[in-house]
Amino acid sequence: RAAMDVWTNLCFRCNIHPIEAFSTYNSCIFAAQKIFKIMKHLITLLFIVITCQSLLGYPTDSVKINVADFDFLVSTTEENYVAYPHIINNGFNKEYKRMKSAIRSNLKKGKIGIEQAACEYAFWFFDKFDGHYHVDIPMFWDVYFPKSHIRYRELFEYAPKAVSCMVDTNTWLIRVPSCEGKDPTFEWVAKAVEQYLNSGCDNLIIDVRGNTGGSDEIWMPVVPLLVDKENVSPDTIWFRNTKTNLDFFKRQQTNHPDNEWLTSFITKCETTSDEFVPTNEDDEEEEEMPHSELPHRAAIIVDKSTGSSAETLVTVVKRYCNPERTKIYGKDNTWGANETGNQLGAMLPNSKIWFYYPTCGNLSYFQGKNLGTAGIAPDIRIALPYPTKLTDNIDEWVIWIASEMNNPS
Repeated sequence: RAAMDVWTNLCFRCNIHPIEAFSTYNSCIFAAQKIFKIMKHLITLLFIVITCQSLLGYPTDSVKINVADFDFLVSTTEENYVAYPHIINNGFNKEYKRMKSAIRSNLKKGKIGIEQAACEYAFWFFDKFDGHYHVDIPMFWDVYFPKSHIRYRELFEYAPKAVSCMVDTNTWLIRVPSCEGKDPTFEWVAKAVEQYLNSGCDNLIIDVRGNTGGSDEIWMPVVPLLVDKENVSPDTIWFRNTKTNLDFFKRQQTNHPDNEWLTSFITKCETTSDEFVPTNEDDEEEEEMPHSELPHRAAIIVDKSTGSSAETLVTVVKRYCNPERTKIYGKDNTWGANETGNQLGAMLPNSKIWFYYPTCGNLSYFQGKNLGTAGIAPDIRIALPYPTKLTDNIDEWVIWIASEMNNPS
């Protein structure tokens, strides 16, 4: 009763008849209920559409962006990576197409993200052919890298340090854990070679386990001790002459305007339509290197972490050294980054993931019988277990190799 009195007074104050107001109120309630039902149906319909998109594999905006990034990775690689045409044309075309198609399909269906897609694509090149090609994100190094590289630190105490010392009265050890020129420096390596030559030791062990690379310059004092034969098929390093790659060299020229070779090379690339241009001069001849009397026997110790510039020394031994005098020892192949160089980085436009591919390479390698197995195989596979410790010590492998060199069969 009280509520009705309040309602009646309110209606009269607003100059509205109570019956008319009540009718209007009911109409509003009815309209609101109708609108609510329509909204409910629209939300249900929207949910059905989204579900159908997912079930039918229809790409959402995020998936489209990921696919666009993957396509950018693929096209940049195929158009600019120096080894790509030679890998594809030497028996790996079908495998590559299957790999690429499977990754793109899973990406388009939303089964994987762009990080996994980029890692799987890059790892195919990294694992089989070229340890320089990679994407630089944690997933690649934490998940994919260990699939082909051994984490020695999880197996034993592994922290190689620079060493120059006598192993026994006939053998000297030089351990070079980095080619960056910091630890050890180039001067340290030159002094270590001098120490060996003055030691009275006949044999030399050069240990490059754990050396992931740096600069080839560090080997300048070492190479003359080892080279004792002519390479019957001199190497030619080729540059893949694309606009993207050449622009990279032009940026280098800006930083080094006095580099005559670089200026000449850029001119040569700009005035030819050839896709591959040799980086060495046409009339360049290899200088004959005098043979050193020492060492009588030499050994290079490698592992899976021996890469890039460290592999340069191993490559020199393979091509320019008599295998009866100098041998490569190890349990595992090297890293597999020895036949390419001059890496160029590019960033995926949406995810901002960086990937790196070489612009130059020794293309004769990519036509060889070892294509598909990255890294340089040791001449002698060491059957011993891994050392208990590899730091600045004389480990079990060094002792065994010294004994082998002192007592050749």
